[in-house]
Amino acid sequence: MVILSAVIASVISEIGLGSDPAFTVPEYDFRSPTELPLYLLLGVFCGVVSITLSRCTALTMDVVERLQKTTGLPMAVSPALGGLIVGLLALVYPEVLYWGFENVDILLESRPFTSGLSAPVLVQLIGVKILATSLCRAFGLVGGYYAPSLFIGAATGMAYGKFMRFTFTGSEALFHVPFLDVASPQAYGLVGMAATLAGVCKVPLTSVLLLFELTQDYRIVLPLLGAVGLSSWIASSQRFSTSSKGKLDSLEEKTSTIEEAKNVPTQTQQLTSVDSVDATAELCKLESSLCVYDVRDDNVLENLTVAETMKTRYISVSLKTPVVEALNLMLVEKQPFVMITERNKSLLGLLTVKDFQDFCKNVKSTRMQPEVDECLVSNVCGAVRCKIWSVTPQMPLTAAEKIMDSHGVDQVPVVSEHVNHQDGGILIGFVDRECITIARRALSAKEFFSFTSEIRREER
Repeated sequence: MVILSAVIASVISEIGLGSDPAFTVPEYDFRSPTELPLYLLLGVFCGVVSITLSRCTALTMDVVERLQKTTGLPMAVSPALGGLIVGLLALVYPEVLYWGFENVDILLESRPFTSGLSAPVLVQLIGVKILATSLCRAFGLVGGYYAPSLFIGAATGMAYGKFMRFTFTGSEALFHVPFLDVASPQAYGLVGMAATLAGVCKVPLTSVLLLFELTQDYRIVLPLLGAVGLSSWIASSQRFSTSSKGKLDSLEEKTSTIEEAKNVPTQTQQLTSVDSVDATAELCKLESSLCVYDVRDDNVLENLTVAETMKTRYISVSLKTPVVEALNLMLVEKQPFVMITERNKSLLGLLTVKDFQDFCKNVKSTRMQPEVDECLVSNVCGAVRCKIWSVTPQMPLTAAEKIMDSHGVDQVPVVSEHVNHQDGGILIGFVDRECITIARRALSAKEFFSFTSEIRREER
């Protein structure tokens, strides 16, 4: 479907817009394989520029957010203020504004009757464009990273190419290397566009294919792959942007105190129905300067106890319960385990579906198949290990999660107290990974919306 959609879109665009590319590809040349190290170095620079753009955007968003909190600046005024600042920058550097791709053509010197920009001016445009893009993102103006990445990459490549030609070619070259013949700056400008796009948007293959489609020249693929690969690798070292970290740190500062643990019921309630919960649904996501990350929830469960998240509805059987009856209960109630208790609700152990499967395998291997009605839960406990790891209601939920991780189980029983080492305690419920997942995501969503509501109250 993706290929079909791309083909249909390409046909329709060519019918309506023609076959001309978005911007004019300048004349360029790739003269010698000895230039390859120069293109690799350009990829390093483009990776650094990509990280600079991402971190500058994150820092600007943090500054603007703090400014809005301290001054009470309304959200509706922010885009206008951002547009004013960018407009003032454009009075000095008009190229930073978006004119389609005409400004990229100017940088690549592909338009007739237009003079090229010097390397110092190109370096200035890189910094100003990064600042303008960051301001637009921070103040809520509409825009993305595709066009700015191409502009910044073209300026970076052109400035780099002009510096290399000044360094290694010409009568006034700083270093004379006989076997090194530096290509025109336009070649470095094209490679710089693809390398910066790959570093900023994390799309190395798309960048390579894009430039190859524009140039229709396979000779540029080798230096292009090297530059794009290095740029993408350097930029990928920044896993989370500073903006995401700043927002999440602020979110943690606003976290409210978790309610005190509720009184734990002392009587066990048998399971009669199971409410379906989609534990995989995403409840809360934060948008950072470039990508979308899940809310950091490492410390969300610190003050939460087992009593606040445990389930008190479960399947309970005795050692004398027939295996068929236990399995029927699991099918009806849609639970993958049963609790084994005595008459006084003292916990004896826990059996999962896998335990019953292992028991069936053992029976088949020994060729001793007892009567179905005679096979009891006690027989299964004797053949497989009857798990009895448990937690108490006042234990931290993180401790229960560690117990499950260390023993490789997905649920643990909750007991009121341990009378002695041989008694499992009075069973009152259980906690599983679904409980932990729901608690983690619900608290993350709750704190996020509380944080957002507080910001709105401060703005009023």
